[in-house]
Amino acid sequence: MPTASSVLTSRFRDIFTRIGAAFRAQREIDARRALQRYRELLEQPPETSRSSEMIPDAIEEDSSRDANRVDPRERAAGQSTFERA
Repeated sequence: MPTASSVLTSRFRDIFTRIGAAFRAQREIDARRALQRYRELLEQPPETSRSSEMIPDAIEEDSSRDANRVDPRERAAGQSTFERA
């Protein structure tokens, strides 16, 4: 014959199992809603792949400029490359 503590233990397990199932179901519902809401952001048009190829060129262009925002390739031949403080 089951004791009172084993009956309570089984009831608590049942309650926690139901709560866990409810949380999992709610997370699944939330995930579906998020996918429906942001589906157009997840589907990237083919133009974005071309724009991502241009990013390294822009980075290279920015890194070729020095602190004075002067392109070192455009300096005059007689101008020194170092400035005194």
